[in-house]
Amino acid sequence: MAKTLMKKIKQEAVKTQLSVDYPQQGEKITGPQYTLRLSAPVNARKVEVAIDDGEWQCCRQSNGHWWYDWSGYQNGDHEIVARVETHEGARISSEPHDFAVELQS
Repeated sequence: MAKTLMKKIKQEAVKTQLSVDYPQQGEKITGPQYTLRLSAPVNARKVEVAIDDGEWQCCRQSNGHWWYDWSGYQNGDHEIVARVETHEGARISSEPHDFAVELQS
């Protein structure tokens, strides 16, 4: 029982350290390309994003953050979910992060 509780506490701690920094919640993207920035705990082995319930896409790590280059998107409301895999093998997902795209014609 105590081992299960400790595992749950560790997963919750990782979840609080996982975030989509950019685009910010509710932000409007107006350009044809965008680089997402994510923060993850130091024990992250891999970080991925799923946009609009799509396939998980691997992010790259650089300068203390994780990044994903996104293009080919359409106008409208979108949602990002981030997922971290720790060195211990746990996979933990973030809460959905909402933003919009308004491309200039």
